[in-house]
Amino acid sequence: MSSSKRRKIEASSEKAPLSALAARRALQAEAEGKGPSSQLTDPGVRPFEEPREDNRFAALRSLSSRNDNKNESSPVTAGVPSQSSKTTRKDRITELDPSDNYSPSASRGESPEAPQERPSIILSTFKPGQGSRLVILGHFEMLVSEGQVTLLGASLKKSPTTYRVYASLSHSLPVIRVSSDDVNGAMISLRQCDDGLPVLEQLSPLFGKLWNDRPGSLSSEPRSLVTGHKQSSSFQILFSSEEGPKKAYLQPVISPPEWNAALARLSIRNDQTIPMILICGPKSSGKSTFAKLLSNKLLTMDKKRSSESSHDSQSGIAVLDLDPGQPEYSTPGQLSLLHLLEPNFGPPYTHPIPSNMSHIIRAHTVAAITPSLDPALYMSCALDLFTHYKDHLSKYPGCPLVINTAGWVLGTGLEILEELIFRIKPTEVVYMSQEGPLEVTKSLRDAVKKSPLLELPSQISEFTSRTAAHLRTMQYMSYFHMNPYDDNGLTWSNTPLTSVPPWEIDYCGQGGILGIMCYGEQPPADLLLDAINGSMVAIVVVDDMAAIPGWKPADQESTNGVTTGRADPDLEMQMDDIDIRAFDDKSYHSQDLTQPLIVRTPHEALPYFNPSNTITLDPRYSNTIGLALIRGIDIPHQRLQILTPIPASEIERLNSAGKPIVLVSGKFDTPGWAYTEDLIQRTLREKRVKEVKDAREARARKKRGAAVPGGGVVDTDEDVTVLGDATGTVDAPWVERLEGSQGRGVGAKVWRVRRDLGKSDGGE
Repeated sequence: MSSSKRRKIEASSEKAPLSALAARRALQAEAEGKGPSSQLTDPGVRPFEEPREDNRFAALRSLSSRNDNKNESSPVTAGVPSQSSKTTRKDRITELDPSDNYSPSASRGESPEAPQERPSIILSTFKPGQGSRLVILGHFEMLVSEGQVTLLGASLKKSPTTYRVYASLSHSLPVIRVSSDDVNGAMISLRQCDDGLPVLEQLSPLFGKLWNDRPGSLSSEPRSLVTGHKQSSSFQILFSSEEGPKKAYLQPVISPPEWNAALARLSIRNDQTIPMILICGPKSSGKSTFAKLLSNKLLTMDKKRSSESSHDSQSGIAVLDLDPGQPEYSTPGQLSLLHLLEPNFGPPYTHPIPSNMSHIIRAHTVAAITPSLDPALYMSCALDLFTHYKDHLSKYPGCPLVINTAGWVLGTGLEILEELIFRIKPTEVVYMSQEGPLEVTKSLRDAVKKSPLLELPSQISEFTSRTAAHLRTMQYMSYFHMNPYDDNGLTWSNTPLTSVPPWEIDYCGQGGILGIMCYGEQPPADLLLDAINGSMVAIVVVDDMAAIPGWKPADQESTNGVTTGRADPDLEMQMDDIDIRAFDDKSYHSQDLTQPLIVRTPHEALPYFNPSNTITLDPRYSNTIGLALIRGIDIPHQRLQILTPIPASEIERLNSAGKPIVLVSGKFDTPGWAYTEDLIQRTLREKRVKEVKDAREARARKKRGAAVPGGGVVDTDEDVTVLGDATGTVDAPWVERLEGSQGRGVGAKVWRVRRDLGKSDGGE
C-alpha cells in the first residue's frame, strides 16, 4: 500500500561549490597550514579582509566576511548557496537576471497555498569583479556616497540627495544595482525611515505584513551599516527569498531585455523633437511599471549622453496620468498633469500626492474609476490637461511628457485611445502587449500613421497579495491620513478619522459651497442626503461660471436663496479647438435644461444641481483640488461636516479669491474603511492588553503570586506600557456588529449551487 507521505531525500555528500571569495580564503588557509576547510567551519577564525577596490558595495565588505564564518544558514554570497550545517535543503536555488530572456510561464511563481514547491530565489549578490545587486525589504532612506547605482530605471550618482525607497510585499521588490563596467564600485548609506506609514496597520489589516516584521533584525548585516540604528528596523537586506517573512511571495522587479532596449532609445533627447510618449495596453500588462521606469530614466539620465545641452537640467518631466482606476500620484477617480523633479521609488499609496519638490499642475475628477461612466467628460478632461502641458512648455522648454492610459482597449476604450493619439500626436506610442488583440494593434497603427507603434511584451505575471480594490482602499486611506506639507516629506498619522475634528462648511450662507452635483446617476432631491452622507466627494473649484452649462450671469435671479442662471435660447456648449467627435453624445442646449439650475432639498435645504439636467462641469473653466469625506450633515445649523487633508491655507486662498466650490459625487468606492478604523484599533488594543496581562500573570505565578502595584499594566521585560482597560466598544456610524445570523433577513445567506455531475443517475 502506497503512502502519501513524502520521503526525505538524503543530501549529497559532495562538497558544495565555493564562491571566488570563499575559495580564495580556503587557499590562503591551506597555505598557512590550517587545512582546507577550517577557515569555513571554525567560527573563531578571523575572516580575511578583501581589498576595498574589489568590492561592488564597499559598505557590505564586513557583511561578506562575517557571513562566510557562520555555521547556521548565512546569506547566499557570490551567486551560490552558502556553507551551512543544514544539508537537507530541498528547494532549488534559482538566480534571476533581467538580462536573460524569460517567458511568462517559466517565470511565474507557484501558488502561495503550496510554498514548499516554490523555489528559492537569490535576491542580493556580492560578487567581486562582477555586477552586484541588492534587494531590501522595508522602507528606508538611501544616500549614494560613492560611485553610481541604478534603481527602478534611475541612475543615481554620488550626491547629498537622500531618496526615500519603499519596498513592500504588495509589489515586486526594487533592485539596487551596480554595473559590471563600474571599476571603482559604489557605496550607499541606509537610514531608518520614520514617516508613520506602517502604523496605518493599526487602522486596517491591508497595511499589515508589508514591511520588515522582524524587530531589531537587519538580516545578517552588522549594525554599522545603518545610521541611527534602533531596536526595531524599518528595513531588512534579503540575500534570498528564504530570508523574508514566512509565507510571503518575494519577487524582484524584472525588466525584460525588450523593455531595456526601449527605455534606452526613448530616453534619448534632442533639440528638434520634444519626447511625448503615450503608453497603452491591456490591464495588468505593466503600463504603470514601464511608465515609472521611463520617468525615472528621463529624470536622472546622464546629460552627456543626450544632445539636449541647451535645456535646463532642472526642468524635470511632465506626467499626464489618465488612468482613473490606478493613478500614480493622486486618488482614484482623478486625472492629473504633474511636474516631477525627483524619481519615484514606491507604490502609489506611498505618495497619494507628489512630495515637496514635485507638484500637480492641474487635475480633474471623473468621479469614477473607469472612463466608461462618461467618455465625453473623460476626453474633455484629458485634452484640457494636454492644453495646459503646452502652456507649461513656455516655462520649461523641452520638458518631455509621459502619458499613462487606462487598461480599456476594446470597444469605446479603443476609440478613446485613437482619439487621444489623433489629438495629442505623441512622438512614440508604446503598446504593452505582443499578443494583440489583432484589431486593437491594427487600429492603433492606423491612428499612429507616420510614427511606429512599439509593441513590448507584457509584464511577467506575478502573485500579488492585494487586489486592485485593496490598492484603491490603501490609496484612499493614505490620502486622508497624510500630513502632506511636512518639511521632511510626506508623513502619516494613525488617528482614526472619527477622532479628527471636521471642517464645518455653511451650505446656505456666503463663503460656503455653490452646490452639490452628481455625476453618472442623479438621485431625487429628497434622497440626496442619504446618497452623500458618509461618502467621498471631489472638491472642484470653479474658475469661471462658464463651467456650468446654462449659466448666464447677465440674467440671474434668486430661487430659494440660491442664485441660478436663466436659460438662453441661443446658448450652446462650444468646445473651441477641442473636438471630441465620436464622444460628443450630449449637447447642452438651453432648451434641454430644466430651470432652475440649482434646487433645494425639501428637508435639509441642501443646494443641489437640478437632477433633471444630466450635466457635468466644463474642465476648461474648473479643476479639482482633492477629495473630502462627508462625515455628517448638521441640519439645524445648515452645515456640512467634512474631512479632507487639503490645508487650511488653500481653502483661505480660494475664499479670498472669491472662487465658488462645487462638491461632486459619483461612482467613488464606498469608504467602508473609514467606518471601521476606530473598531479595528480598539480590537488591536484589547488584544495587546490581554497579551500584556497574561504575561504579567505568568510572571506573577512564577514569582509565587507577587502582585504588581499601580493602576496600569506594565510589561518591563518588553518595555511596553498599556494604561487603563481598552475593553468595550463604541457605536460607530454605518457599522453594525452581527453575531451569527443575528439581524439578517430571510434569504440573506449565500446560496451555493451544487452541480449535477450525473452521480444521481447511479452511473459510475
